[in-house]
Amino acid sequence: MNVLKIVVYLLISSVVVACNLNSVPAKSERKQAAYLEQSYAVFRKQQISDVSYQLHIDLDEKTTSFAGDIAINFLLAKNNNIPVTVDFDGGEILAVTLNGKSIPWKYNNWFISIAPELFVAGNNNLHINYTRPFATAGDGLHRYQDQETGNVYFYSNFEPFNAHKMFPHFDQPDIKAKYKLDVVAPQNWQVISTTRETEIVTLGDKKHWQFAQTPIMASYVFSLHAGPYTVWEDNSGNIPLRLFARQEMAQYVDSQEWFLFTQQAFSFFNNYFDYTYTFKKYDQLIVPDFNSGAMENIGAVTFNEAYISRSKKTYQQRMRTNNVISHEMAHMWFGDLVTMNWWNGLWLNESFATYMATLQQANNSEFKNDAWNTFYTDMKQWAYTADQQITTHAIELPVANTAEAFTNFDGITYGKGASVLKQLAIFVGEENFRQGVASYLKKYAYSNTRLNDFMNEVAAAAKQNLSGWSQEWLYKAGLNTIGVAYQCAGEGVNAKIKHLEILQVATVRNPVWRRQRVQLGLYNLQQDKITVTKRLSVLYQSERTRVREAEGLACPAFVYPNVDDWGYVKVELDKKSRDNLMQHIAGFDKGLRRMLWQNIWDDVDDSRLSLTDYVKFAQKNIQYETDFQQATNVLQKLQTASYYFWLITKAGQDHTTELVELEQLSLQEFNRAQAASDYQKSSFDTYTVLAHTTDALDNLRNYLINKNLPEGFVLDQDRRWAILRRLNQFQFKNYRELTTIEQQKDQSDIGQQMAIVCEVLRPDLAVKEKWLTELLKSDSPYKYATLRMVMKAMFPATQLELREQFDEQILKSLPELQARNNDRFLSVYADNLTNPHACSTTSVQRLSAIRDQYSSLNPALNKILNTNVQEEQRCIDMMQLMKTN
Repeated sequence: MNVLKIVVYLLISSVVVACNLNSVPAKSERKQAAYLEQSYAVFRKQQISDVSYQLHIDLDEKTTSFAGDIAINFLLAKNNNIPVTVDFDGGEILAVTLNGKSIPWKYNNWFISIAPELFVAGNNNLHINYTRPFATAGDGLHRYQDQETGNVYFYSNFEPFNAHKMFPHFDQPDIKAKYKLDVVAPQNWQVISTTRETEIVTLGDKKHWQFAQTPIMASYVFSLHAGPYTVWEDNSGNIPLRLFARQEMAQYVDSQEWFLFTQQAFSFFNNYFDYTYTFKKYDQLIVPDFNSGAMENIGAVTFNEAYISRSKKTYQQRMRTNNVISHEMAHMWFGDLVTMNWWNGLWLNESFATYMATLQQANNSEFKNDAWNTFYTDMKQWAYTADQQITTHAIELPVANTAEAFTNFDGITYGKGASVLKQLAIFVGEENFRQGVASYLKKYAYSNTRLNDFMNEVAAAAKQNLSGWSQEWLYKAGLNTIGVAYQCAGEGVNAKIKHLEILQVATVRNPVWRRQRVQLGLYNLQQDKITVTKRLSVLYQSERTRVREAEGLACPAFVYPNVDDWGYVKVELDKKSRDNLMQHIAGFDKGLRRMLWQNIWDDVDDSRLSLTDYVKFAQKNIQYETDFQQATNVLQKLQTASYYFWLITKAGQDHTTELVELEQLSLQEFNRAQAASDYQKSSFDTYTVLAHTTDALDNLRNYLINKNLPEGFVLDQDRRWAILRRLNQFQFKNYRELTTIEQQKDQSDIGQQMAIVCEVLRPDLAVKEKWLTELLKSDSPYKYATLRMVMKAMFPATQLELREQFDEQILKSLPELQARNNDRFLSVYADNLTNPHACSTTSVQRLSAIRDQYSSLNPALNKILNTNVQEEQRCIDMMQLMKTN
């Protein structure tokens, strides 16, 4: 009966929570704010329906603003007595007509308000003429001018709430509409949108592009891109493919490989979803100054230029490119075809695309053997980190407004959600999961949905009630830990398992027992080789789960309860297993070895292993690591270790010896790497980051002038700048002269930005003052993409004493920056400048006070200030553990 009561409680709780998230009451009064509240969006969805837009935009390469006009056709609800608001940010309204007549309007720089008595019940046609400055921070219609050639390029970026920075409309995901676009642009330009052009007419030195009407769609995935882009063409079956890039970067684009990755993804998804791609064409654009990795605009996806390399790509770089191509394509079904009702459903869009991208790689790409291992080391670790922060949140959570939506593009939304979907597929059976997904897409195509709609289709396909599972995994935050406790009977080789349990530990802040299926591995040790003797599929769901199938099996030397990474959970090894791991890590197979290296780093994070002991372990074992992707992962951890050693040394606990040892270890790995290999590149990158002694900096300087370069190593342009950044950071020898020479040689936009970064990195008080002043200007001539690099370079771990001079100025500037209505700038500024990294109790207390004083300004700022406190305490914990050792 007690079990029955618990089950009934979980079912009821699940329904209650789901109702609370999905049944926000409508509120007809709109707040005077830059963001959109969900309660008002719920009302407007009831007020407005059957929407279509006809949008005209004029573009040229000379002006810093553009003109547009839009006709909005819609149905107005009967008996409406509430003003109609139209979202439009930061522009100027020239004229408004309604049903053919000029009308009065109000505009507060965020939205247009029109009195209800001016409308008629039923069909209305609203026409708005406007102008607006081009965006320079990446959201809205962004303008980019290449410093070297003068060419001008445009692209749009709208998620979550930025489409109204290009044109007036109802900018919320559940007011889907059809769009008809026409554009006037310079004659030699490409113009790209959701659909293909139907007509191009020459108008003097310009052309007039007419585009076919779109299917019904959400505003945040509509798009407009224009400029003298280079274009490549191919197809995937009957789907026309195009790829665009700036002329200045075209020589570095491997279009053949890009199309191959695209074709492989289409082949997999069309089959998996049992729903053929429906948007008629598929364009992909690689664009400059992009704020994120990519954006899933329907039929016109944009990608960050980081996915272009000015040298030969490594296997890992190619794999990440493959993954992001697949991720954005998965959105064509999940997010674009079927769209969340509101931004609390963002996680399902992003989690699903993240999971599907790896699933596609694992089934239909050259990366199939590494896909899930890389998912574990990259995406899942991002999730684990986010889920252990004080700012963690449930996967499905209320999002009161679009400002809060911005803060949810994080490791929970992407990494944890994808990990949980992977576990759900294992939990219900992968074919059942696939059938549920296919049914969901067919049932809700071109519609908006809530979480329950998706879960109900999976549950129906699996013939299971998933309400309890949803409650545990989707509506509760936190990362649990599992371990294994066992006893053996008998001696030596005859010893057998007498009893074995999986132990589940929940966090104090999130005390939730979760059910999931994991794979328990039992291993034997023979001559330094660890071999698996048995794998058992186990469903655990409480604090202690007895595994009867293990009883009577050979007593293991090593036990691991999450083989192949089925579960979303941390693992704490039993003492015997941990001792054998520390002695024999090279003896494990490749896939498990990656997880075990991470386990050891987890011990550092959890203050069970000191940072110095981790470095000793790495020194001993990295030289035997034959999986060079894993060796690269270790090198990245050593960069993190170096960061903390610098902080803790400046806090009074000397670790200069360890800093030298890390520098030498990275040089050792650089020298042992095979000529012209990927590992040679990654170990060089680590050596560049860790170099700080005179000998090491001299080595870098010699590499820059092509002296003493190892066999097979090519010092490409981007790595030349990496060396110069390090030389400037330590003002080493003729760093200034070398930087000037390189800046003159590399006239590209990234080259000029790197020259600025080199200056910012110099340990010079006057330099820091100059650039902090520039950051705080409301009218800085520098674009956001450059200022973002400046903020990240201002105060490296080697120069934190300089930051102390600006502490008050940095903090007092937060309200002013908040008032500028640029969440991206404020977030990067706060993330890189507000934490002094003093590693002291006094600093924790001060950061707590700062959090309390400023966190109400902005949801993203609140998240960063909370994390600052936790990260400062982590530094103290690391410091104390090393002191006791």
